[in-house]
Amino acid sequence: MPIPSDNLPGGDWGARPTGPKRSVFPNYAATADAEESEPQDDGVRTTVPAAATAEPSAEAARALARSFVYRVLAAAFADPDADTWHWLASAETGTAWANAWTQVGEGTGPVPAFREGEFEAFRDAYAAVFGHAARGPCPINEIEYGEPHADPLYQPQRLADLAGFYRAFGMELAEQADERPDHLSVELEFLCVLTAKEAWAWSQQPPGEGPAICRDAQRKFLREHLGRWAPAFARRLAGLAAHPTLQALAGCLAAFVTAECRLLGVEPGPAHLGLRPVDDALERLCDSCGLASALPGAVRPPA
Repeated sequence: MPIPSDNLPGGDWGARPTGPKRSVFPNYAATADAEESEPQDDGVRTTVPAAATAEPSAEAARALARSFVYRVLAAAFADPDADTWHWLASAETGTAWANAWTQVGEGTGPVPAFREGEFEAFRDAYAAVFGHAARGPCPINEIEYGEPHADPLYQPQRLADLAGFYRAFGMELAEQADERPDHLSVELEFLCVLTAKEAWAWSQQPPGEGPAICRDAQRKFLREHLGRWAPAFARRLAGLAAHPTLQALAGCLAAFVTAECRLLGVEPGPAHLGLRPVDDALERLCDSCGLASALPGAVRPPA
């Protein structure tokens, strides 16, 4: 299924990327002038169709607004880089973000401010709160959150389930991606794609079963993954973040995920969900293998 362009529903909030989009899914491109293509298991690149509908339905417009919120959150929680920060801090993105946030019904909630001159401070605060490897003060990977006495297969099963979700919708993690499949930014980006696919499905005449298929996948992904642990992550981040933008992002994530769960009839996970027990031997191994100098949530040390 093709992915709709940022400005499919008329686009007053659909800020376009100003440069190449860094994505952990190399067969997905958020560009407004790419040709339409269909995601396939053989690695065909999924791109944004150039054409836009003249009068999109309210359902399509809302789905695109939700997709843009997911897109901004995914970019904000990814390992900070100057190009992404420049896009987040641009006036166009700021206006688009505020409009999308209002359209999804969260207009009174917290809205983080991204300012050009604060990139270095944000990057340092990000590293301080998320640490290195997978287990910093506020873990940013899903499988760090769970029942203290979980079965040993709990973690690999969750990672395998995530990979299955991605494959089912033609998405593949880039070989050079440092993030694990359960990294917050990866899960947010996947839901950005799913909601964009839903918007495209609503734009078809007739829509057919496409919107229901996309909604069902979103519902399952929230119930089994993001909605299960994001409330606890956001609560933990709010208590540890020193930078005001990170604090605002914590509140924004909690409000949006809660709203998404409500929209799709999913019970969000508890805000007090505990962390899994630390494997001291594994932690010592990570300290000696170079992951201490890698980005938060990385799967391998830097070259």
